[in-house]
Amino acid sequence: MQNTPALKHVRNFLFMTIGAFITSTSYLIFIAPNDLLAGGIWGVCAIIQRFLPQIPFGAYLIIFNIPLFIWAWKELSMRFTVYTIFAMLLESGLLIIFEGRLPVYINDPLLACIFGGVLGGLGGGLLVAYHGSSGGLDIIGIILKKKTDVSVGTVALIGNVVVITLAAFFFGFERGMYTMVSLYVSSYVFTQMLEGWNRKRNVMIVTEYGKEVADRLLSDLGRGVTIIKGEGGYSHKEKDILFCVVSRFELPNLKDIIRAVDPNSFVWINETYEVMGFFEKKGIMDKEKK
Repeated sequence: MQNTPALKHVRNFLFMTIGAFITSTSYLIFIAPNDLLAGGIWGVCAIIQRFLPQIPFGAYLIIFNIPLFIWAWKELSMRFTVYTIFAMLLESGLLIIFEGRLPVYINDPLLACIFGGVLGGLGGGLLVAYHGSSGGLDIIGIILKKKTDVSVGTVALIGNVVVITLAAFFFGFERGMYTMVSLYVSSYVFTQMLEGWNRKRNVMIVTEYGKEVADRLLSDLGRGVTIIKGEGGYSHKEKDILFCVVSRFELPNLKDIIRAVDPNSFVWINETYEVMGFFEKKGIMDKEKK
């Protein structure tokens, strides 16, 4: 039974709440106590708070995001804007509530930037995976992507370079390097959250024995295969072009099947970041365990 739209919204808000909690608490425990900076608007707000500590960090986030939310309301979808406002206000509220009330880790700056980056990327990935964001550069990048050829990644890169430069200038060169490590770890975990867990391999096979190869892939791996008829440009012989998607664990078995049926076939394999309609079936490794 499919989820109703109301249940999907409830699910999205639930996971965004978890993501906001992880992001906010990791910042207060690992990042801020070690004079590290988070990416984007968070880093800018941290610099300002260093000189004007009377205003809570979470309040600065709200102040800097207000004009961006107005811009997003005009340019982007209502769902993304509402979700992002919810996530940012929740993060800001948690930062205000928990600031000075959580234990901090200051024993080893390298461990702090690694764990802070991991948790920050995990929390941010949850927010984006469920159609929200933390605001800031995310909003700027998405709007600029819509209006120009500037990618979201380019905007994030420029923002992070600015943050690293500010960290080096205000906190010292060593803290700037630690901030670079933290941002790299956070970016990597964030990418894995959105793309890495569902990565598969798409395979194209050009062979004269298309039916035989397809039958083996179906019987041994349990994977569907699409067969396209083609013709060799040099030999003008009829060829079969097979297309299928497998997990990385099934790739060695797929290669063995191709070598056994047609060692002269032409094969190319690409990594694909996301697949819909990919069903986990029992393959050759499961059969061998019986």
